[in-house]
Amino acid sequence: ATIPLYSTVTGTPLDTTQLDAHYWYTNLRQPVLLTQAIQTAQHDGHTTYLEISPHPVLTPAIEETLDTETPTLVTGTLRRNEGGLPRLLTSLAEIHTHGHPVDWTA
Repeated sequence: ATIPLYSTVTGTPLDTTQLDAHYWYTNLRQPVLLTQAIQTAQHDGHTTYLEISPHPVLTPAIEETLDTETPTLVTGTLRRNEGGLPRLLTSLAEIHTHGHPVDWTA
């Protein structure tokens, strides 16, 4: 992948070729390291967090974990009872208005 994946198993960036059966088994059996993964991502200079799920339940936890002195954006793709293309386009627009390029033709 060209976009870094910060693993909640390791709390660090992970090469996506390592997402094998052993990784997912460990994911089910070990504590979730969300705080460590988010803090590592922020330390590495990331300021935008997009939760890709049917409902962004982790966005408040992510916002609470981040250093508030650094301007950040935390958003989701879909929301309960608000899915589909209009919701996805709204999320992309939010990302775009915060300075990220979006390929609208795709």
